[in-house]
Amino acid sequence: MDVPPDEPEDVKDLVEGLKQLSVARAQIYSLKKQNEALKKLLGERNLVTNDLKQVREPEKIEISIIGHIQTKFKERRCVPRQPGLCPLAQAKLTISNTIFTNPDHALEGLADFSHLWVLFHFHKNDTTHIHAKVSPPRLNGLKTGVLGTRSPHRPSPIGLSLVQIDRVEGNSVYFSGVDMIDGTPVVDIKPYIPHYDAPMMLRSFTQPISLFDNGSHQILLDPLTSDREAPDGEENNAYDNIPLSPLHSRVRVPQWITEPITQQFSVEFSSRAKEFLDSLNMTDIEPTIINILKEDPRSIYVRERYNNQFYTFLIGGFHVSCKFDDSKNLVSVYRISPEEKLDDNINHEEVNCLPIEKN
Repeated sequence: MDVPPDEPEDVKDLVEGLKQLSVARAQIYSLKKQNEALKKLLGERNLVTNDLKQVREPEKIEISIIGHIQTKFKERRCVPRQPGLCPLAQAKLTISNTIFTNPDHALEGLADFSHLWVLFHFHKNDTTHIHAKVSPPRLNGLKTGVLGTRSPHRPSPIGLSLVQIDRVEGNSVYFSGVDMIDGTPVVDIKPYIPHYDAPMMLRSFTQPISLFDNGSHQILLDPLTSDREAPDGEENNAYDNIPLSPLHSRVRVPQWITEPITQQFSVEFSSRAKEFLDSLNMTDIEPTIINILKEDPRSIYVRERYNNQFYTFLIGGFHVSCKFDDSKNLVSVYRISPEEKLDDNINHEEVNCLPIEKN
């Protein structure tokens, strides 16, 4: 807008002010457009970032701990890899009263079952990076997919064990067959029902499954063994046929399960170790030691780097010293002593092999 030269000064000032206001409005409009474009760009980037987070970060859920396990195994070292390897090893599960007001009520009816599934947390598993492939002991260094194994080093460190119920008392379950460390948190337990859980032991549709009636309920004859005689006085009972799913007639496992690359070891005790065992009023210690050692509890690293070396571990308050002879597949247990006699400076979680002199 042009102003004639003869216009008064106040008119000229007003016109100049209007020009500046018009320029300011144009600049504000431009800034608004830039701001909208920037917001749109940031929004698109946030969507991409969120999508990437959803892809990269696994979803998580919260699971309650219902109780804890008490066992003779105070450290991870030499804990049986499966509960069936040490069937005489005993443990106790105590249900927490923080979950149930009356935890003993939650266990009602469990004593009618012979076996129990225990789902637990590998709480001592401090692995920070989960590998897609692992080396199971039976593969002797060869690798396979972690989800095709029972390895404790898994994305969700959950363990599953089938154990035998000894008795149920109050809010506790006493059982045999242990592959858990003392203090292990339990997230759930479920009764073992062979009709659903043991396809390998179940037969075809045309063959009966042996049952006997104890007066209160029917019991499947020992589902964990292939053959078992009928109980005294029940030999002539008629058995019922139970319809089974076709799933149960086709069970297979990889060859490295049935024919492991590693060989079982023979276990021998020195006279000194044998005398100490005989002095104990504990019938389960010796067979538990044998079952642990014959499966070779050493890791692949220890086996390859320290083969034929001394090996030590703790079980039930006792320190076991032995030596592996890989050429003969032989383990010699030469000393067993109370835990308190062991050097307090030794870190049992880190020690692999100890050069202990025979006395």
